Amino acid sequence: MSQRHGRTITADTTRAGSRHWPAVLAWLLLICLWTTFTHGADEPLTRVTDDGLFKQRPQWSPDGQQVVFARHRGTTIFLFVRDMQTGQEERLTPHIHPEYDAVFSPDGKDVLLAYDKASPNQGDIEVYRMSLADRHPVPLATTQGGLSHEESPSWSPDGKRFAFSSTKDGNQEIYVANIVGGDWQRLTDEAGTDAHPAWSPDGKTIAFATDRWGDLEIALMEPDGTNLRRLTDSRGLDDYPAWSPDSRQIAFLSKRDGNDEIYVQSPGGPARNVTQNPAIDTFPTWTSDGRLGFVSNRDGGFEIYLLKLLKTP
Repeated sequence: MSQRHGRTITADTTRAGSRHWPAVLAWLLLICLWTTFTHGADEPLTRVTDDGLFKQRPQWSPDGQQVVFARHRGTTIFLFVRDMQTGQEERLTPHIHPEYDAVFSPDGKDVLLAYDKASPNQGDIEVYRMSLADRHPVPLATTQGGLSHEESPSWSPDGKRFAFSSTKDGNQEIYVANIVGGDWQRLTDEAGTDAHPAWSPDGKTIAFATDRWGDLEIALMEPDGTNLRRLTDSRGLDDYPAWSPDSRQIAFLSKRDGNDEIYVQSPGGPARNVTQNPAIDTFPTWTSDGRLGFVSNRDGGFEIYLLKLLKTP
């Protein structure tokens, strides 16, 4: 009798507990979803800097340990390097004249940067190469003849060449040159503006911004300038293309919704807004582990952020 009674109690308890399992599972699912979308294995959105000053074009080192960026303070714009582990920062160079658009070499040992030389050559901007070991900048793409702007350098993935923009022929065009000597190869020939080239990590494609179709759009071409095609077609400007590490997606600034947002698009695929914030979000870039960096004033001042993108279906 007691054994039967004991079995009856056990059975009833099991049935009663089973009735509560759907509710328990639902709560567990909600907790998991909340953790994924608000915290995740690590936070989806990480704030990197915290000084409120305007920042421009952050770029991460290949190992992800450092980020280089330009910071505006008053009338100056200087390059800084920040250690991602310690948060310590230092000036990249001791220059007293404007410098910006720094990018790490594929091996992380050098940087290319745009340097605005001193008066009387005010407005004469050149691309310099600098070893991070000795911090000695060497002119690389310099003015040829009259004053011109050579800027927005982008390394080829093998580190042997770089793309950049120049106004030496009157309007802004895209060029490619060898890191060590060699003549410039002009890739574009358009009456409008061609700017901000970005060389894909697989070496096959250069993305850039162009106004040849009206306002700025993102275009693609081969590294020799052939097979030029249009990536974006929106009513607002699209600018500052940046390739994902696997060369499958391009992030860019877009004003198509009336606000500065970061969009991500694969060649031939639809663009999606990944920032979706009423603030200004600009200057997209990628880390080697596939996170998206950008500059935003969503917390008041302009800071650098890192976004862990949720996977799309």
